[in-house]
Amino acid sequence: MKRWVEDLGAWASSLRFSGFTVLVVVLIAAGTVIVSPSLSTFVQQRREISELRESVRLHQEAVSEIDAERVKWKDPVYVRSQARDRLFYVMPGETQLGVVNDIVLPVESDEETSPELSRFTSDWARGIAASFLTAGTTAAPPEELAGTAPAPDPTPEEPQP
Repeated sequence: MKRWVEDLGAWASSLRFSGFTVLVVVLIAAGTVIVSPSLSTFVQQRREISELRESVRLHQEAVSEIDAERVKWKDPVYVRSQARDRLFYVMPGETQLGVVNDIVLPVESDEETSPELSRFTSDWARGIAASFLTAGTTAAPPEELAGTAPAPDPTPEEPQP
């Protein structure tokens, strides 16, 4: 180790610094100080440009998807299918069926299904009016109407001796 330090000291003492060497070192340091902000600005601007290009590419993809959707909506067949699916529209003369309790019967089932459909008719306005009147004219406590309290037993219990 001591030999290495001596060799380094001998090398350092053999260096000769002239005015020209000092001038070149100062010019290189000054150039580095002057160019470094411009270089960092250049690198930052290149990064921003690449981010903006990526953003433009993503927005162009979104615009192309929207254009494809707009072209679909110009097709009357597509509009008709969407109206049938989303709004449950039917063509004149067609009858729409709604399945309320969809029960899948096993293949081995002996049950037979009726080929005739039954039409469910109800007067919803009459049902609402009846419910409103019943709720307003009843003498039952609110707990009983809500179903939270047990209903009174119609048969009184005999006292146990």
